[in-house]
Amino acid sequence: MENKNIFILASAVVALAGLAAFLYWQNGRPETVPVHIEQPSSTVQTGGERMSVVPASQSDNFYSIQAEYPQFEDADPAFNQKIADLVKGQIENFKKEAKENFNARNATMPKGEPVLQEPEQPFDFIATWTQDQSSPGYLSFVFDIYYFSGGAHGIDQIFAFNYDLANKKEIIISDLLGSTESLGKLSKMAQDQVSAQLQSNGMEADGSIDQMIQEGTKPVSDNYRNFTFGSDKLTLYFEQYQAAPGAAGTITVVFSKDDLERNGISSDYLK
Repeated sequence: MENKNIFILASAVVALAGLAAFLYWQNGRPETVPVHIEQPSSTVQTGGERMSVVPASQSDNFYSIQAEYPQFEDADPAFNQKIADLVKGQIENFKKEAKENFNARNATMPKGEPVLQEPEQPFDFIATWTQDQSSPGYLSFVFDIYYFSGGAHGIDQIFAFNYDLANKKEIIISDLLGSTESLGKLSKMAQDQVSAQLQSNGMEADGSIDQMIQEGTKPVSDNYRNFTFGSDKLTLYFEQYQAAPGAAGTITVVFSKDDLERNGISSDYLK
C-alpha cells in the first residue's frame, strides 16, 4: 500500500512537471525578474524647474531594459502621470511584442530543432530623454526610445513634451504657431529640409520617397506633434517611417528664430 502511494505521488509530481513545462512553452519564458521602478532621485533645481528622475530597469536572460523619466514638482500631477504612463506603457508593449515574437519563432522551428528556452541575447529596450530648454516658464524635452523585440532590425521612437508651467497646460504646435497659415509655411520649410537631408545622406529621391515626404510633412497637426523649442529655435522630429523609408531613422530638422521669421512665422514662445 505504501509503495502504491509513493507511486501515485511520484506520478502526480511528473504530471505537474509536465503541465508546468507545457505552460512554460505555451506562454513563453516566465518573467522571474520584473521591471524595477526605483525611487525618484532627490528633487533638484535645474534652471527654472524643480525635478526628479525615476529610473526603471530589468536585466535577465530575456530582457535588457534601461529607462528613466523626469517628474516635475511645479507641473500638474496629470502631466507627470502622462510622462510615467508613456514610459511604462512602451515597456509593456515592448515586452509583449518580444514575447510574441519569441513564441512565434519557437512555433516555426524546423522539425528536429530544439525549442529555445531563451533568446541568444536579451531583447533590448533603452529610453533616454533630453531637455531642449530649461527656463522659469516652460518645459520642452524629448524621449528617444530604441528597442529590439526580434526581427530584422530595431525600432526607433520619439516622443516630445512641451509644457507651460505658469498656465499648467501642454503646448501643441498650434499654440506655438498661432495660425493654420503659419503651419502651412512651416510644412513647406520642413518638406524642403527633409528632402535635402535625405539627398545629402545618399538616399536618391523617387516617386515613393517623394510621396512619403509629402505625406509626412503635410500641414496637419499630427505630423508636428513631436517638436521642442528654445528661446531662439524650433526643432521638429519626424519619427521612423513618417516622412522617409525606415533606413533613414528619425529625421530631425532645426529652424532658428531668424529662419522662421524670414519665412513669415513668428511665435510668442520664441523670444
